[in-house]
Amino acid sequence: MGISNIPPKFLSLSFHAKFFPALLWQRLHPKRKEDEYQSPFTNHLPMEFIIAIAICGVLAAIGMPSALSEGSIIGWLIGGIGISGILALLILSVKSGLEEPPSYNDFLMGIFFFFVFLGISAGIFNGSLKHSQSSMVLGSLSGLFAGYVIGIFAGLYMQYLGWIAVLLNSIAGVSIIGMAIVDLVLLFG
Repeated sequence: MGISNIPPKFLSLSFHAKFFPALLWQRLHPKRKEDEYQSPFTNHLPMEFIIAIAICGVLAAIGMPSALSEGSIIGWLIGGIGISGILALLILSVKSGLEEPPSYNDFLMGIFFFFVFLGISAGIFNGSLKHSQSSMVLGSLSGLFAGYVIGIFAGLYMQYLGWIAVLLNSIAGVSIIGMAIVDLVLLFG
């Protein structure tokens, strides 16, 4: 059973006190029937897209440096194929994402938490530049608020990016670890 696609109004207490916490809880602790097997690869990016992006990225990385530094025609050809492939994959992904409206049932948790941690990290970094613990606390609280609001909209509307959003969601989830480490160094270093 999923979350309703018709949430309360965003600026209502009901949205932030009931609906959104329930959504977070449901997304972090999905319920499954005991006899129902679900593959660990459900809701993941298909392997052929990862391979295609990797090949195009390698072609662009190999061709463009020689094309730009030496004017190599082969470099322009290889790099152009790589960049064109990446652009084509991005366009196809967005086209597929526009076919279905965003839903809270497919909310991108990694994107949401990325923006929350980014706001906190920005506040901590700003306070560390001023060498002030109180600036760190106030900055991280205001960053938390801004990241929370932006994260909700990003977690919902980045679904328009199609399958690329799944890749970005995974990358954002992993990058939270790096931000947390930098925050700890700034706070206690």
